[in-house]
Parts: sequence; C-alpha cells; structure tokens
Amino acid sequence: MKKASLVVAFAVMMGFAGAAFAQEEEATEAETSEITAVAQDDAAEKSAITVSASAVCTAIADRMPEGTATEFAADTPKIYYWTRIEGGEGAEIRHIWYAGDTVISEVPLQVTTPSFRTWSSKTVYPGLEGDLSVAVVDADGNELQKDTFQIK
Repeated sequence: MKKASLVVAFAVMMGFAGAAFAQEEEATEAETSEITAVAQDDAAEKSAITVSASAVCTAIADRMPEGTATEFAADTPKIYYWTRIEGGEGAEIRHIWYAGDTVISEVPLQVTTPSFRTWSSKTVYPGLEGDLSVAVVDADGNELQKDTFQIK
C-alpha cells in the first residue's frame, strides 16, 4: 500500500509540474503576442515619420532655406539645417550636428503639424572646418536623413 501511495504522489507531482509548464508556455505566448503588437506599432510609427526635404543653408526666410550649398566659407557666421517632416505630428525629432564623427550639437525639435518645416543652426567658430554633417533622428534613435557639407 505504501508503494501505491508513492506512485500516486509521484503521478500527482508530475501532473502539477506539467500544468505549471503549460501555464508558463501560455504566458510566454501571450507575452510574445504583446511584444509583437508593440513592435508592429513601433514600426508603423517609425515609417510614419519621413523627411521629405532638407537643406544646409546660410539663412531662413519665410520658413524656407536661402543660400543652400554643400561648401561654405570659414567666415560664414552661421549655418542652418532646414527640414520638412511629414507624418510626425506630436513626435520629437533631433538634429544632430557632426564634425567628422564627433557630435558637436544636438537640437530637440517638437513636430506640431502633419507637414512641418523646422530648422536648427550652428555658429561657425574658429577651427570648425572640414567635413561636417547633420542628421535627423527620431525619438528611437533611427536616422531619417543625413546631409553632409564642408567648411573651407
């Protein structure tokens, strides 16, 4: 009789272990579904923000770039980076300014309309010469656009 009780106890334990394992699998599947849904929402949100136009320039007039170029003189007082953002209403983007591979400035910009023109600027200081670039980056760090230029 003692042997039978031991076998029953073992069977009961195995049944519980199997049930716990099944519950763990179900929870993992539910979590996976939730993670997949979040990833799909993130991908849709990322693809919704685009840069439809950009320019490196020496001035902004009536919310449009002026003096657009890829090369600027070292005595240029200020350089602007102008972008038109589509589909990013309510999102934050950043203009990240680089001298070579070194970040020299990051400018957060709040997108307030479905088609939004915005810009940032960088004062040209002595020694800021060579290859420079500016990137548009979304809140998740995805690079949406990058323009390069030179200061000579």
